[in-house]
Amino acid sequence: MDTHKDLHSGALSAVPQRQSMKSRRPAHLAVALLSACVLAGCSTRQVSTTLEGSTAQRLVTYSLDQFIEDLTAQPEITALEGKTVHLGVHFLSDHPLMGYATRLIAAQLNMSNDIRVAAPADPVEYELDVFFNSMGTDSDDFGLSVPSFGLVASAESINILALDMYHGVTEGYAIVKTTADGSLQQTERVLARIRKDNVSTPVIDFPLNQVK
Repeated sequence: MDTHKDLHSGALSAVPQRQSMKSRRPAHLAVALLSACVLAGCSTRQVSTTLEGSTAQRLVTYSLDQFIEDLTAQPEITALEGKTVHLGVHFLSDHPLMGYATRLIAAQLNMSNDIRVAAPADPVEYELDVFFNSMGTDSDDFGLSVPSFGLVASAESINILALDMYHGVTEGYAIVKTTADGSLQQTERVLARIRKDNVSTPVIDFPLNQVK
């Protein structure tokens, strides 16, 4: 009689264990699906100095405008107010915007700081050299996808979220040289970034910001 009770109680105790194992399965499936989503995220980045298209041109020139405005506000340059300087503009290699940038810097120096850029043969008290580290577009794409589980025959995964980032970037600094004693002063490094970001989903696309 006691043996029968033990077997009956053992059978009853096994039932909650099986129910517990069944209740864990949805949780495990949810964790696995979430892991698949996270692992499917990817990001690519590309930097370009080409100026094809109106959007790229506006991104770069707007960032250049912002860079020059911030650069001419540096104390090493504002201290030259009312002076005459030689201006040099430098980059790693030839750039399609070098001539444009040089004329724009010279104009901004005169308008904002009353600094006149002299001809190379004219004597001056100071030499101002601007060095560009970057002047171009910077694109970065981030995507989040889930496995298609055979729902889409032509694709192994389905994109549920995509963030497309397209920026105009200008970075650099300036060095001021006093011709009398050869002393040098360097400004802080200035970075100007103009953003154009867009979010895409399977249902709708919308911009986060726009170039105006």
